Amino acid sequence: MKLRGKLLTLAIILGILMIPAFFILQTFGVLQKEKVLSDYALAIDVDGKPYDAWPLINSFAAMDKSGDHRQLYYRVDMSDINYLFQLAYQEYDITPDNENPYLAGKVDYHSLETTYVKSEMEYSNAKDYTTFLHFYNKEGQEIYTYESTGKGDGSLVQSIIHQGMTRSHNGGSEPARDPYLNITALFHDKLNVDVNLTVDEEKKIVWIRMNKAEARP
Repeated sequence: MKLRGKLLTLAIILGILMIPAFFILQTFGVLQKEKVLSDYALAIDVDGKPYDAWPLINSFAAMDKSGDHRQLYYRVDMSDINYLFQLAYQEYDITPDNENPYLAGKVDYHSLETTYVKSEMEYSNAKDYTTFLHFYNKEGQEIYTYESTGKGDGSLVQSIIHQGMTRSHNGGSEPARDPYLNITALFHDKLNVDVNLTVDEEKKIVWIRMNKAEARP
């Protein structure tokens, strides 16, 4: 009985210790397969050279931590997601410069002729409404719709923790978790565009490669 009591006490203590350990691991995104790219610069690959993809924001982008073909994700509720469509459709020019020795220059996006993401509020009564995000291709055809719940939708939107960040909630704090759209899957399936990532850990650059849509069979 004494041994059983000691084992039970030890199990209770370990269980109590595991609660903060689990929160810490979750806060730093250890338990998820994706990571937010706040520690990297985002660059588009043009003829083998990296060009700054700003105003795409690194802390709004994420990728798989490992794998031969890492997926690219981007915050679904951010308007600058339009720029990813412009990269896919080659709607940009490049400006070489030497300001950053690790980048060949920057991307100059064309003025938007097509808005690829539109927000719509659907009212259930005079006070309450639901917001939907509609995604379109260059021909104006709707390719995807996301109900803005702030969470994953079990399809293309994944809830991803921004590692190391927390938010206040109901008097406490919790890991900063946001909805990210799987750009790789959406563009492959709906735009006939391949999105590939290369990570340069030494230079802290994530290269984004998008083939021309017409180049794929």
